[in-house]
Amino acid sequence: MKYLTLLLTLFLASWSYGQIGLPLDFESTSTTYTFTDFDGGQMSWETNPDMSGINTSAYVARMIKNPGQTWGGSFITLDNPIDFSNGTYFKVKVWTPAVNTPILLKAENLTDGAIAYQQEMFTTTANAWEEIIFDFSSINLANTYQKLVFIFNNGVMGDGSASFTYYIDDIEVFDNSGGGGLAQVDLPITFEDVATVNYDLVDFGGNMSSIVVDPTDPMNSVGQADKTATAQLWAGTTIGGSGLANPIPFTASDTKMSVRVWSPDAGTPIRVKVEDANDPTISAETEVMTTMAGMWETLEFDFNMVVAGTAPLNIANTYNKISIFFNFGTDGATAGAKTYYWDDVMFSGGGGGGLAQVDLPITFEDVATV
Repeated sequence: MKYLTLLLTLFLASWSYGQIGLPLDFESTSTTYTFTDFDGGQMSWETNPDMSGINTSAYVARMIKNPGQTWGGSFITLDNPIDFSNGTYFKVKVWTPAVNTPILLKAENLTDGAIAYQQEMFTTTANAWEEIIFDFSSINLANTYQKLVFIFNNGVMGDGSASFTYYIDDIEVFDNSGGGGLAQVDLPITFEDVATVNYDLVDFGGNMSSIVVDPTDPMNSVGQADKTATAQLWAGTTIGGSGLANPIPFTASDTKMSVRVWSPDAGTPIRVKVEDANDPTISAETEVMTTMAGMWETLEFDFNMVVAGTAPLNIANTYNKISIFFNFGTDGATAGAKTYYWDDVMFSGGGGGGLAQVDLPITFEDVATV
């Protein structure tokens, strides 16, 4: 009996020691860390190549991004669903060969990939370890999440070289209700302050969005929306998942917003929806068609002219949440996978954002009021 008890104890100890869960530090030499790669991503358990700074541990996970798809990555499946009871923020130590490398972290349901939440952050250090914080405070805790998906340099095709080799370590969930020191997003939204502002892009319906370098201007950051081939006709992205810091200042005469967009096709319907972050039944939607293909243009959205069949704008309500939909009304299976960009989401009021209409004489001395 003592022999059987000893064997059972050793078996249970070995089994629990090999569990894959959070926090995840890759230090166990008796655990098999199984990664599932997709579309060119290749992740493996490796010796730490740079035991310095904030990470002197022996083992880490390495991601090599090979040719495949621009969203190539890998995921690891945990033995149990992620426990968010003690916090909804992730912190991950990362090592990348270049500053401003986008890192997308997604938590996904074990069997239903449509049940997921993701956030993308950018590195600030090259060839050294740094800690990145991901805000998952808007995740739907009614669901369970058991996969952790990593995509490095989303939107850029890898070539398997050292320039596309990355490392991660020490993945954990923690309580950081202050938002990691990041401010809540507010208008105007320019995507230029990722180090200080929590843009918190939340996709739905098959969209995959992220903050990237403007493909036409390397000095500018923009939102990128990939409407996938499996996207719903209503697929879109909410900017600032938990809402804006302040309500949009609509008045009876100031009902307009503007967004700078890039679409691969002219005649693409772009819809913008505003709603009460605390009451989704309060909303207003308006839609504008693009007039250019493969070029940036600024579209104006007048919420005094809502889409037929949707609720009218009621200035007595609070509107502090914004979602954008590209090619609304056409699903991904019909249109095929397409990529769109957007930037400079602004409240323009009634034609000038509260500025007076220009008149003679024109002196250019009153830019703050005219």
